[in-house]
Amino acid sequence: MTRFLSRRQALRETALGFGGVACHSLMAAEAARSFTMKPRQPHFAPKAKNVIFLYIGGGPSTIDMFDPKPVLAKYNGKPAPFEIKGRALNGSQEIMASPWPYTRSGQSGREISNLLPHFQKVVDKVTFVRSMTTDRIDHSTAQFTFVTGRGFTGFPTLGSWVTYALGTANQNLPGFVALGEGASIGSRAHSSAWLPPVFTGTAMRPDAKAPIFDIKRPDAITPENQQRLLSMLKELNTEQKAARPLDQDLEARIANYELAAQMQTEALRVADFDQEPEAIKKLYGIDEKASGSFGKQCLMARRLIESGVRFVQIYGGGGWDTHSNIAGQLPGLCHYIDQGMSALLTDLGQRGMLKDTLVVWSGEFGRLPTIEARNTAPGRDHNPYGFGMWMAGAGIKPGLDFGATDELGYAAVADQKTGHADIHATVQHLLGIDYQKNTFFHEGRDESLVGVTPARVLKEILA
Repeated sequence: MTRFLSRRQALRETALGFGGVACHSLMAAEAARSFTMKPRQPHFAPKAKNVIFLYIGGGPSTIDMFDPKPVLAKYNGKPAPFEIKGRALNGSQEIMASPWPYTRSGQSGREISNLLPHFQKVVDKVTFVRSMTTDRIDHSTAQFTFVTGRGFTGFPTLGSWVTYALGTANQNLPGFVALGEGASIGSRAHSSAWLPPVFTGTAMRPDAKAPIFDIKRPDAITPENQQRLLSMLKELNTEQKAARPLDQDLEARIANYELAAQMQTEALRVADFDQEPEAIKKLYGIDEKASGSFGKQCLMARRLIESGVRFVQIYGGGGWDTHSNIAGQLPGLCHYIDQGMSALLTDLGQRGMLKDTLVVWSGEFGRLPTIEARNTAPGRDHNPYGFGMWMAGAGIKPGLDFGATDELGYAAVADQKTGHADIHATVQHLLGIDYQKNTFFHEGRDESLVGVTPARVLKEILA
């Protein structure tokens, strides 16, 4: 006997099926979006198109570099006028003035340490955020906080969130590139974590022969043989993809094979400085023994951005953890980054690229105004309570100071405190990204870079 279903019965008995169809459709759409690096429209008109993040992991002493505190000289060698909290119980309360003089620089007349003579010449391009704080006092957790918004491993980094939201202009290069070393958390400082693997930062180096390990085709393999191999791999991957449409690792592997083949020409080109004028090479100091490697990274960052890469993260080398002998260590560390980062601002400016490239400079925290321990070569302990960073370029008011620390450079002024989430919100805002809408569904909830941390866009520094 034929059984006819009423509309009500049909909806009731097939409801789960409809749900499954809808779920599959949504997941398929999300997967399709997640694995493409093609450019995507921002939420609103952006001020910036690209980002270069100079990440100085290790805790640079900003009170010795660009946040002068003359009162330190008054108390030098004496107890602090109020309690200074460090990591150790009963830590030193003896104030240590900066060993280096400051010079008023640029039209803004802001004081910059003589440790940074090149930076003194470009300081008018920069806006300082002088009231940074963090809730983490150890390197690894503070570094995770600054690059991922969480004080522990397992979350995507700023560059991954940016490329996830916007993709990249050049499909022959990664959207997110990491240059150099220096973070104590290693490659996790540019990891995509549970975002699709295609948004992980690709480690590169300014080496024209091998900017990426194993990028060059072996001499024994002809272009024709390589193409045949890639075609065969594509067929096999396509078959497996049809059987497992939501396999993220497989999607990323397919995309990486295709990108690697395309990069064999493009990556070699962008890492080859032979076409750069001698004046530009000299500007970056790429032949300098002590600072040339960082200069090369900064020059390559400009070339990557110029080629359409969305986000470049440069590490400022190691050694910034100056617990002892700060007088012996900090000059060399500053010399290592000074010319390269200053040349980058100059070069971007004279090419007209600074108007849509955002440059960000920061460490995970600063250093205390006290000596860590009395010895013949004292240093400074970690300071998460108040430190400085700077930003320049697209959408930023140049020559501005935002926020402040107290007279000793110890803690941010109470009503001016700024945190990592504010920087994350501001960077995304400048790129045309609504930081509250840039989300990814993970473990039952919509995650974002900021998460549940209170955040705001620093409109005071925006042009």
